[in-house]
Amino acid sequence: MKAKEIILLVLIIAGGIILTQEKTGKVWPDWRAGDFLFFDGRTFTFQESQVVEAPLPATLRVVNTHGEVTVEGADTDRVTLTLEKIMRRRNEPEAREVADRLHATVTRDGLAVVIGANRDDFQRQNFDTNFRLTVPAGMALEVENSYGTVKVRGVSSAAVVNRHGEVDASGIGGLLKVESSYENVTVDGIRGACEIKSSHSDVLARRVDGGLTLDHSYGMVTLQNIAAKVLIEGPHSEILAEDIAGPVDVRNSYEQITLRRVGPAKVTGQHSDVEAAEVNGDLEVATEYAFVTASSVRGGLRVTGKSVGLSGNDVSGGEVYVSTSYEPVELSGFSGKTTILVSHGDVVLSPLALTGAIEVRGDYSSITLHWPPGGPYPLEARSKSGEIGWHLAEPVQVEEKEGAQEVRAFSGLTDKPGILLVTSYENIEVEDN
Repeated sequence: MKAKEIILLVLIIAGGIILTQEKTGKVWPDWRAGDFLFFDGRTFTFQESQVVEAPLPATLRVVNTHGEVTVEGADTDRVTLTLEKIMRRRNEPEAREVADRLHATVTRDGLAVVIGANRDDFQRQNFDTNFRLTVPAGMALEVENSYGTVKVRGVSSAAVVNRHGEVDASGIGGLLKVESSYENVTVDGIRGACEIKSSHSDVLARRVDGGLTLDHSYGMVTLQNIAAKVLIEGPHSEILAEDIAGPVDVRNSYEQITLRRVGPAKVTGQHSDVEAAEVNGDLEVATEYAFVTASSVRGGLRVTGKSVGLSGNDVSGGEVYVSTSYEPVELSGFSGKTTILVSHGDVVLSPLALTGAIEVRGDYSSITLHWPPGGPYPLEARSKSGEIGWHLAEPVQVEEKEGAQEVRAFSGLTDKPGILLVTSYENIEVEDN
């Protein structure tokens, strides 16, 4: 018998079993149509409520699976609980019979109030348990849930573990911890620090007064208005970080990183393009097979990696260091000490009046320098198996040595930063500004 025939036979047998089950209601003990595939029957909703009176311990813990949890902090001294039971059964009497046996559980100890449901009493579940709670705003909250949304607002601190479920947390008075996957995480208005661990999801975090630590992969990360340090471990995560007052440390691969209006920033990437604008401090990027765009950097600029292109503009307040290959380097609007090491990539420089020396060493790399204002500056240029074009009116010294051309200009100056341009097998052009 061929493989296709075997698969078809299995499907026919399975279909016959399912149809038989629908007709008889039971084929194997405790196995019904509502427990298999799409034969979930109809949906019925029931509710129950209760109040947990003061005095209360400092922590509330909610334990749930297959349902939603909504917690709201309020000016109250007690916990108000509503349990919504979403039953999937063939008819209402059957659903009501199960709902009457399903109820919320509340236990206390000296450390926490623990709220859950007696789900484990049911061999066949086929229901969701949704919790809605109003709690004292000063309580610390712990939630463990899965396969449903968790919403938390207005509590003093929160720790949420919601596997395969969405998380929405806002107005948290202190520390927030979130662990999730496969569904989105939204965080807004956190007065303390924030720690998020999530994968295969989108993450949005806004208005966090403390630092933010994010462990993420395979999704979009958006951070806005973070008041302290940001640390992101995000392989395969596209990252947008805006208005970050503290330093930013990003580790990423294969996706775009965009930084706008941030503090000192360090990016470690692999195949990760980087766009950074308005950086208030040093910008350091180590990546490969990518392109870096940097503008309005109020500190030093350091870019290193294999096959990394660079376009930089308006860099002040620190040193510039670039080491790369096989991609172009273009820098304008800079003035401090600058070192560029490149092979098989062209270099174009348009500096401001120099406050530090410029050194460019290339291999199979053409170099174009637009003469900086505020000169003259002492210059030395050498090209092996290439030519040097001097396009300023001032005279220069030109020498030929062993297949290399050397040009010197303004050699007698000792009170100005110097310019050194060295390459091989390509030309050097010094253009008038």
